[in-house]
Amino acid sequence: MRKVIVIVSLVLFLTGCWEYKNTPSNHQIIRICNHSDMDIYFRQGDCEGGIFDNYNISLSPREFKIFAYECKNEYRESFEVDIEYSGCLEPRISYVFFDAKILETIPFDTVFKYNMMLGSKIFTKEQLDSLDWTITYP
Repeated sequence: MRKVIVIVSLVLFLTGCWEYKNTPSNHQIIRICNHSDMDIYFRQGDCEGGIFDNYNISLSPREFKIFAYECKNEYRESFEVDIEYSGCLEPRISYVFFDAKILETIPFDTVFKYNMMLGSKIFTKEQLDSLDWTITYP
């Protein structure tokens, strides 16, 4: 019984101490900064920098919304894995940006159908390394 308590305590301690971090070979954090005077939404895009599905990100503002002149961290187990297995011909990752006012007033089906995004940015691992894994809009 004592062994079970020790093992359970150890597992709880280790899982409770999990913290995302960046190392030279494994980045778990990308910082996304909004240097514009409007609120925006962001999310990963497809290989060509477009919207890849019809998920309404405005339903998750805590995760995808960045207020004017602020930054937000996005977390993954490994962005290198996302880049390597993105399904693109060349390993890369893209982010798309949307005007928050549009996403919060127009149905997302319409935004998706007419590709109503502010723009997108496409990065290789080397480009992200040179940017210290910080993406800025615009």
